[in-house]
Amino acid sequence: MDSRFVVLYIFCCYVRCTDDIGVVQTINYVGRTLPSSNQTMPQCSKKKSTSSYILLPSHGMTSNITHPITKTRYFTKDFSNNGTRTCYGRVAFVNNPLHTLSVLEPLEQDGCKNRKRATVVESSKQKSCFVAVNGGFYVPETNECLGNIVSDGRLVKMTPGLRNVHFGIRQDGSLLFGYLSTEEIENTRNPFVQLISGIGWLLRNGTVYLEESKRIECDSEWSAKEIFGSKSGRTVIGSDVDGRVVIVQVDGKTHVSGVTLKEMANFLIELGLVNAINIDGGGSSTCVINGTVVNNPPDKCSDQQYNCIRPVSTIICAHAPRSLPSQCSHDSDHYIRDVRHCQGNNVWKP
Repeated sequence: MDSRFVVLYIFCCYVRCTDDIGVVQTINYVGRTLPSSNQTMPQCSKKKSTSSYILLPSHGMTSNITHPITKTRYFTKDFSNNGTRTCYGRVAFVNNPLHTLSVLEPLEQDGCKNRKRATVVESSKQKSCFVAVNGGFYVPETNECLGNIVSDGRLVKMTPGLRNVHFGIRQDGSLLFGYLSTEEIENTRNPFVQLISGIGWLLRNGTVYLEESKRIECDSEWSAKEIFGSKSGRTVIGSDVDGRVVIVQVDGKTHVSGVTLKEMANFLIELGLVNAINIDGGGSSTCVINGTVVNNPPDKCSDQQYNCIRPVSTIICAHAPRSLPSQCSHDSDHYIRDVRHCQGNNVWKP
């Protein structure tokens, strides 16, 4: 995250509201049919926060693991249409995301609680990630992780009244994109296995949703221009029509190179995405494959000769599948544990 926008981010983007965004939930579990998008546009008001999201089946919810777990592609894209602004990026398609995708804290469990930051390479060692990218936003001065965060079924952080967009995976394997109330995050009937907050809902049901997202997230005209309009490095998490999670990372330096969120949203449609949210970007934008950095970071190292990746907050990790047996219930802290911890009385224990 570009440090020049720390104040902008904290006060204009992660707004802790108690407003009602006034939208009925849209839920659709029918095969690969995309949910309809005929909802009333949310407006800021003075009512209690409610939910507005879409919920759809993920790839492999009821089938065996599909190999390879990830398929990664590199791309070069001229966003100027005249050869003057060529950007480089990577896209990873992740099969069976319920079993193969995690939101991980910086460096280790309780990394957020202990106000740690770490590079994506360092944090990816927790699960030997096949593909890992930077995740949620943070405060550079304090290392505070921002937003709502669930990591492998464990509630890492709750931010009541948060009006920013989310990506999540529920216990039944469904993917969620949208805005959440505190009650939805605390839902124990179908709890979150993974959850992360972003800024800007880029695609909703195959349609660019940026203007609506600006109004929902209560951005001022100035902050909207800076965050939604500036060129920058980008990291995005979304899904395609098959329910695979798709991770896209584009190199860039804020105001100097990269893409705007509108350009990114339109490009995601070309890549075949139907839903997507924007997560931390700028100098934080990092892509690591099998422990090796594959993007071009914009930050200079301390020696001012080479470029170095930036220590960040949470990461998104695609990893070897873990088993989530249906016969095992959850403990009171909603932990999701590996199958080897399913012990006695059908309860997962650490």
